[in-house]
Amino acid sequence: MQTQLKYRTLIDVFNGSLAKVESPEKVCLEILRMQRQEKITFGQLKARAQDFALWLYGAKDIRVNDKVAILGKNRVDWDVAFWGTILAGAVPVLIDPDRPVEGVKNHVLHTDTRLIVMADDYQDADSRRQLCEFASGDGLGLVEMTETPLCVNSQGAGQLPDAIRTKIKPDDTAVILCTSGTTGDPREVELTHVNLIANIQGTLEKIKITSDDKLGHITPPHHSLGLTVSKLLTFWVGATNIYTNKYRRISQLIKDREITVFVGIPALFTVLAKKVEEGLAEQKKEKLLLRLLDRFLPKLVGKRIIEKQGWGKLRFFLSGAAPIPRWVLEVFWKRGLNIYEGYGTTENSPVYGFNEEPDKLGSVGRPITTMSVKIVDEQGCNLPPGKNGEITLGGPCVMKGYYKNPGATKAVISVDDEGIRWLHTGDLGYLDEDGYLFITGRKKYVIVLPGGKNVNPERVESALSQADYVKEVLIVPGFRENSAGKTQEAVKAIVQPDWDVIQSDTSLAYTDLVKQPQKLKTIVWQSINETQQKSRRLSKFERVSSSHLEIKLDEFQKTSTGKIKRQAYLPSSS
Repeated sequence: MQTQLKYRTLIDVFNGSLAKVESPEKVCLEILRMQRQEKITFGQLKARAQDFALWLYGAKDIRVNDKVAILGKNRVDWDVAFWGTILAGAVPVLIDPDRPVEGVKNHVLHTDTRLIVMADDYQDADSRRQLCEFASGDGLGLVEMTETPLCVNSQGAGQLPDAIRTKIKPDDTAVILCTSGTTGDPREVELTHVNLIANIQGTLEKIKITSDDKLGHITPPHHSLGLTVSKLLTFWVGATNIYTNKYRRISQLIKDREITVFVGIPALFTVLAKKVEEGLAEQKKEKLLLRLLDRFLPKLVGKRIIEKQGWGKLRFFLSGAAPIPRWVLEVFWKRGLNIYEGYGTTENSPVYGFNEEPDKLGSVGRPITTMSVKIVDEQGCNLPPGKNGEITLGGPCVMKGYYKNPGATKAVISVDDEGIRWLHTGDLGYLDEDGYLFITGRKKYVIVLPGGKNVNPERVESALSQADYVKEVLIVPGFRENSAGKTQEAVKAIVQPDWDVIQSDTSLAYTDLVKQPQKLKTIVWQSINETQQKSRRLSKFERVSSSHLEIKLDEFQKTSTGKIKRQAYLPSSS
């Protein structure tokens, strides 16, 4: 695959993008976190990133390809540290701030990190103290991101050598992302300058985002989607990047900040879709005209929703990080609220593509221009359209590999006769006749029923998420004994109830229900069973039985992107 890339390295992206910004006073990044609100302009970011790079080079002796770990949530100084590290010719190692101290230490040691940039709100005071002691004991540098801007009072020695830029090659590692990888255990993904530049360039050719846009999002910076789309892509075009973790205020944020594109995760859009449906259902009880309009002219109803919410500037939503239930897509699309479902993995930098066609709902679209896709069988042979198999992605976006782990890299990367690198994602899917990709599940999570029937958990979760009394649902293998006493797999649902809806319908409060577990289970089961009986997408063998329903009273364990940690709920015998 031959692709003419606009930039050579991320240093060129930084300099080239800043040169095109209409004014250095334009807001580059705004942070709207609980107890933290701040902004930085493009001009301020340029100056502070250059100062930090000079400090790394002069005061800390950081050189080309040295590793600098960045540990923190979204904040202005995170971007300063990231770009400063890039300008110094070093490699940012991006670590999830939800990871405990021992996990951080492992990543730091395994990546040969020389300096840690740690936020003052990482975990707790004891954790920060432990990391400081660890860094000191191992001869590592450590600098804290505090209320005082990074290195504002520090002076580097001289100027950055011009040779830094020329020493860095496009195929050199640009960023290391600490992830669970495609096989579950923690690994570090090496993405090169070419990987990231090709992914951004291909994405921009797929979805048109310009300097006129304001991109709102909830994605963390250490995550591949948050890094590539929410940060690098917006910086590339000179758009304003607005981050929030105030999930209950997102609708107001879109209105107040005149957001044009909003990037979120399926859990967020599922909540929004349920609110839209519930609100309309109440109004339809009394308004015949609304019932008729929503049935025959739903886009008029959607226009009213947009006007009422104040979303006049919003162009579209982007959903990533996990599959989105089809019914959620239908709620938005039929009323003219465009939501593009995306797909990708950290190992492919991460964007595969987005589906922007309403007649292909359930698909994640065709690949971006810098990506190829094929479906293969167990022997690695290409499968024709309509046939289900493993999704493999090829082209310049595919990672360099897992850092210092050639065995794991070889297990998921192959190179064909033309020199194209192919990533074996471990995801299952098929291509239709038009080249649109449909994801059907994940190889390692498939539930195998007696008789050989395969059940993809995500498919069942998508259907059951529509149940009124379900807030979140996870499908895992259950077990039962047949008449011969042999253990067999079954479809099991772990459900967190939607307490507010249940109370509204039954007048039973949370405190009442937890004292009556069987009654609670019966109420939730009736809602689930009604939903799966009406479902046109679930086969009978995919349905959950009441004996394989588990009620979860508290929240699921989740990743920093809001995905349920499926591995934590898999039975040990599966």
